Amino acid sequence: MTQGRSETVSAEDIRTFERDGIVCLRNVLTSEEVDHLRMAVEKQMNQLGKSATGYDFEALARQVWDRSEPVETGAANRFDMQAMKDLVRGDAAARPLMEEDEANSQGLFFYDVAAWKWDSGVRKVAFDSALPGIAAELLGANYLNFWEDTTFVKAPHTRQKTAFHQDLAYFQIEGDQCVIIWIPLDPVSRSNGTMQYVRGSHKRGETYAPNVFISQTPIQSSPEKRCPDIEANPDQYDIISFDVEPGDVLIHHVMTVHGAGGNRSGNWRRAVSFRYCGDEVRYFDRPGAIPQVGLSGRLMKGDRLFSEDYPIVWPKPWPGFCLSEAYGIHQAGRE
Repeated sequence: MTQGRSETVSAEDIRTFERDGIVCLRNVLTSEEVDHLRMAVEKQMNQLGKSATGYDFEALARQVWDRSEPVETGAANRFDMQAMKDLVRGDAAARPLMEEDEANSQGLFFYDVAAWKWDSGVRKVAFDSALPGIAAELLGANYLNFWEDTTFVKAPHTRQKTAFHQDLAYFQIEGDQCVIIWIPLDPVSRSNGTMQYVRGSHKRGETYAPNVFISQTPIQSSPEKRCPDIEANPDQYDIISFDVEPGDVLIHHVMTVHGAGGNRSGNWRRAVSFRYCGDEVRYFDRPGAIPQVGLSGRLMKGDRLFSEDYPIVWPKPWPGFCLSEAYGIHQAGRE
């Protein structure tokens, strides 16, 4: 069912991914594709305080650690933030994960999801760029489902780190034939919060409970163990990172442990991540997984991801087929 080897991924890239659980690929997306994502992120950020899914995690961190601040999330209702605040404050091991920064200003750690459901530009990149073919080849998948997109933005002088975590337990899936593609929309380095990966951690056979990003506090409903305190002991881990430019992508295995620093620079750090699942993955309503947004149907445990909520994006029925346009026509026909 494959359509030939991707011109963007080499045999060495595949070996690197299998060995390290992370690979950096250069110049994968076009400037037009990057612009599609930038425009979608701008729309999302313009709705902060008004949308049901957009949050400022740096503001949440201030509300967690400052007992005088009430929880305020505007119209966002995807998470019970008061419960999250109580969870973190009840964790004796929890502490602020903040960068040292000379600028005495409040930053912005913006988070949102599922732009693909309403933005044709995001669908075009997620469905019709080089990314699905690359993901399928790295995973050795016969076909590939798109799972979801997530937006992460750290404004200049945002001190909040992203706690180290592993993605599998956040998703309602069984099986690890899954990759996350992190797409920078600005130049990113250590100074403004590049991704950091624990090399080879995908091979340890351990599943860690999801945490709340601003703290290593695990979500209580997950039966999995707490992720190790990597921030406190970085020298004990083989941590790698990459300076990247718009057009580059970072692709990690769903079991690879990773986190990110804060943004100590005067530059923005905008990024979008796409998640793809291979044909070995099955649906599993995993305890502690984050509820997804706007699902139209309900799969049962053990089901293949055959649903309009998880479109098959690889292989294409014929070369040049534009899946994003077909999906848009389908959605219009349902309205």
